[in-house]
This record gives sequence, C-alpha cells and structure tokens, in this order.
Amino acid sequence: MTSLSEFLAPSLILSTVLAVLVATLWYAWRGGGLRAWVVDVLAALLGFGAGQLIGWWLGLPLPAIGQVRVVEGVLLALLALWLVSRSTIDVES
Repeated sequence: MTSLSEFLAPSLILSTVLAVLVATLWYAWRGGGLRAWVVDVLAALLGFGAGQLIGWWLGLPLPAIGQVRVVEGVLLALLALWLVSRSTIDVES
C-alpha cells in the first residue's frame, strides 16, 4: 500500500505543517471555539502560501528549509491571522 507522502511533495507537507502550527499557536493565544480555529488555519494556510510566492518572487536571501521559505511564510501567515482577527465580528448568540 502506498503512503500519502508518495503523492505529495515534501515541501508541501512541511508548508502545511508549519502553517497549521502557526495557526494553532495563534489560536492558543487568542482563544475561541472550533470555528475560530478552522478560520485561523485557513487564514494561516493562505498567508503562508502568499509568503512563499512573495519570497520566491523577491528572491530574498532569508533562511529556508529546502524549497520552503520559512521566514516569509510565517510573517505572511501572522499578517493574515492578524487581519482575520481584526475583521472578525463576534456575534452573541
């Protein structure tokens, strides 16, 4: 039987793990329910992906793990999380 890692690039797996880690740490700091965690994970994934694209486009000589531009990815993931937390309106039920 083949494993999932045979179908996915290691850089994609590492990027996803780092984005989910950043989102989970943000969630642990900010708090909220399951919905807030899911929104945080989606925002961090989009932000991390944007950071990868911007880092590749600019070609900055910042630390990377293989093809994963960690600094740019984490910074843009944090920016996305901050923007989402600023735009989320708490609705009382």
